[in-house]
Amino acid sequence: MKLLLGLLVLVTFVVVVVALVTSKSNTADSPQVNIAGQGAVLGSVDETLWTRQKFYAFRGIPFAESPSGERRFKAPVSRSPWNGTFDARSFGKRCPVITSISKLNAKQLEEEDWEDCLNLNVYTKNLSAKQPVMFYIYGGGFTNGSASDHPPHHLLEKDVVLVVPQYRVGALGWLTTLTDDMPGNAPVLDLLLALSWVQSHIHAFGGDPTRVSIFGQSAGAAMSGALLLSPKTPEHYFKRSIVQSGAITAPWAINRTPLQQVKRICEALQCEKCEDKREQYECLRKVDVLQLLRVTTEESFSPVIGDEQGVLPQEPQMLLRNLKRTVPLMTGFTKHDGSFVLATLYDTLIAQYGSLAKFTVRQLANTLIDLAKDTTSLSNNLLLRMLFKSKILDSNNHTAAWPAYFDIANSVYMKSPVVAYANELQRRSAAPVYLYTFDYAGAHTRFGYEFGNSQYPFEGGVHHSNDNIYLFATHKLNANDTLIAKKMVDLWYSFAADGVPKVGEQPELTLKPLETEAGPYFHIDQEVRVDSDILKELTVTIDDPESYKLIRSSVLPPVLPPVLPPVL
Repeated sequence: MKLLLGLLVLVTFVVVVVALVTSKSNTADSPQVNIAGQGAVLGSVDETLWTRQKFYAFRGIPFAESPSGERRFKAPVSRSPWNGTFDARSFGKRCPVITSISKLNAKQLEEEDWEDCLNLNVYTKNLSAKQPVMFYIYGGGFTNGSASDHPPHHLLEKDVVLVVPQYRVGALGWLTTLTDDMPGNAPVLDLLLALSWVQSHIHAFGGDPTRVSIFGQSAGAAMSGALLLSPKTPEHYFKRSIVQSGAITAPWAINRTPLQQVKRICEALQCEKCEDKREQYECLRKVDVLQLLRVTTEESFSPVIGDEQGVLPQEPQMLLRNLKRTVPLMTGFTKHDGSFVLATLYDTLIAQYGSLAKFTVRQLANTLIDLAKDTTSLSNNLLLRMLFKSKILDSNNHTAAWPAYFDIANSVYMKSPVVAYANELQRRSAAPVYLYTFDYAGAHTRFGYEFGNSQYPFEGGVHHSNDNIYLFATHKLNANDTLIAKKMVDLWYSFAADGVPKVGEQPELTLKPLETEAGPYFHIDQEVRVDSDILKELTVTIDDPESYKLIRSSVLPPVLPPVLPPVL
């Protein structure tokens, strides 16, 4: 009998041990986290690119209910708890864009809720730690982008928790009648809810909710500015901000005619009573996703002033001047940040006129400068005087003018707004403001990355969003590119973690925040170096003795009588 009891105890002990070991093994292979008030999530295991450190990936965690049906265009609502364990091993739906939705058949469109896209990804190496949190806001011109486009395998080399939320884009996000039906700035409210989720739940993933840094690129940079300036943002939601290639104060960052836009789209959908805001809402709320996206492919979207939720109750410049928060900032741009604007203008003119021969250099330059929307023409006069030799202004010699066109696009669209934003914060806040320019020309570029760039008579240079190639593992990097990526990760992580950007391979380097409107600032290149006058960056292309490398062809099109360019 004693022997039998002993055997039973031994068997029971072995079963328990095996169960514990098996449970631990399963947890390591498929990590599970219980989110208080929501439910359990099952993640996956991945590894970093350079040192093969293990990290956990939780993808597509829903933080809001689907913004479809009655919730379309409205502020997001927190996700209700789910039963069982949510499978977070795959990416969630991306928010609808025409390029993805148009590929679906009628059955797919009807059977699934494609607007149910408010989810986020969490990447972490240690579920029981208390690490700084980096909250990334992707760009895409307010009409595109997704969390799945930003692989974490570079940034997770550091002891950080990376959160990449999705927010509504395009018409489904930005359309507004400035009423309770369509209150406006819904994508910013999406991000605020995601930040609230981080405050409540990131500790379960090894993150410290008191050390959250937001960082965003392009449209994401503008939205990070909206979050910083908005009176709707609780001060404890984030501690620092990194703003890449954009500013909420830029002319492209605000939609000045949202009511006219809604009416135009209502009429394009052949709705009835498009003069009435309530009727506009009822029509736009019920139309299917594909139809709405098809009629808005030529529309531009961005935040609005005076939304019903009070996200941006005043002009960004006014909110900036009255800002009481002290949030350390790091901001900057790429060397040729505006070349995509130049490419867009080139595409438009070629499509309409067949060549640039019908335009003088002066006409094309003025068209570019008018993007700044300076009604005094002072910007036009100064830039024409500063960037062009007078003898080519009334000629068709666009080949000689390309470097100057580059600097116009760079300065008007990106560099000047970023510098102005940094300077205003430096004057108004006690918090440090670091300013940089990304100058590295690597093996890869995002110039025309969707449709190619061979049609252009110029290169993209250090193009808009090329800096993200080194932060996110989107390209296979060579040895030199990898060194730059490591410097970028050092800079971004050290600022997020400690508030001071540093480079591990250059321990002797001290980067200082702005002391005057001119600098200091720093260059990110093969070596990170400090400089003193940021205004030099406004003429960096024409001042570059190797700017000829940006020009692909010296063949001029046939010269035709000049005509006035269209209003773009």
